[in-house]
Amino acid sequence: MTAPRRRFGLPPVSIHVESMGLEELLAAALERCPDIECAVDFYRLDPFDIDPALIQIGWCMAAKVGTDFRIGRRILQLMSPDGDLMPPPEFRLSRVTEPTEQEMYEAPFVTPWRVELWQSGSMPAEWRINGSVYHPLWEPRIWSRLLYLNRAWGMALTDDGWIRLGRRI
Repeated sequence: MTAPRRRFGLPPVSIHVESMGLEELLAAALERCPDIECAVDFYRLDPFDIDPALIQIGWCMAAKVGTDFRIGRRILQLMSPDGDLMPPPEFRLSRVTEPTEQEMYEAPFVTPWRVELWQSGSMPAEWRINGSVYHPLWEPRIWSRLLYLNRAWGMALTDDGWIRLGRRI
């Protein structure tokens, strides 16, 4: 809250990100974070295709915390074809990219599942996976940090280990 708003007893300005359109989100992103113009290379982009610029702005804002993160995540949601966010294909927090045969056999089956871009407090955003687990040795629900998503195998590496993915929410 700014000093004049505190002095006059006005409530803090709140932004309802979920109800904003793409143009309003872009204006809010440029207003809240003027260094975006330096982070996004507008000169290398096609002037008739604005989508890559909006996606870059969304990722730049999603790397922040608080309302800036919510603005970036909402831009990315609106730019995704089906409205659901997925990690980019180059996303990888682990050197291991394929499970062994033993890990494939022991991996629990998770269906339905969902991947979310999650941010809390002052911690940076991270990809999390959640869903119902079908395995006798695992808890019935999973909410774990995603380390790698192997789309070809239909498996994901999490903090808890490899999991097999079923139907997506």
